[in-house]
Amino acid sequence: MKAHAKDVYDGCVTALAVISGSILVSMCTVIVFDVALRNLGMQPPRATVALTEYALLYFTMFAAPYLVRKRGHVVVRLIYERLPITPRYFVEIGVYGLCAAVAFVITYVSGGLVMESIGLADTEPRSIDLPRWLLFTPLLIGFFFVGCEFLRLLLTGESFYGPPEEGAHTEERY
Repeated sequence: MKAHAKDVYDGCVTALAVISGSILVSMCTVIVFDVALRNLGMQPPRATVALTEYALLYFTMFAAPYLVRKRGHVVVRLIYERLPITPRYFVEIGVYGLCAAVAFVITYVSGGLVMESIGLADTEPRSIDLPRWLLFTPLLIGFFFVGCEFLRLLLTGESFYGPPEEGAHTEERY
């Protein structure tokens, strides 16, 4: 069966969300293991803090595109809801365009930082030495897909404030 680009893209956003959840579970497990070893008077791994810091970055950036898709991020509706319909539409379009542009600029900058770090073979000295490009890669991936999600909203005309996709969390957001 031939996969369509939309299906591949949707699969990537979903896969990033699943990876993000797995990172969160792994991070909690590592922290519990670290604390248990300390309480037993044993020496925990030196890398726990550094790996947890990296995990927080990856977890956040990999979850971000899915949160935009499901409207699970912070949305300020105070001004938007008080506008008449026509200006509201243009404000929404402007916000989508601005968000997509900012996300793609960050994608571009982080891509340059990834390439520079690889070229210089930079390392991030912590309790363990890790390649510095590992710090910028989640920014590159996450902001690229966040930009794509805002671009999708812009091109489809789907309202951010309309009903969310099926299965999305439906609590009122402030």
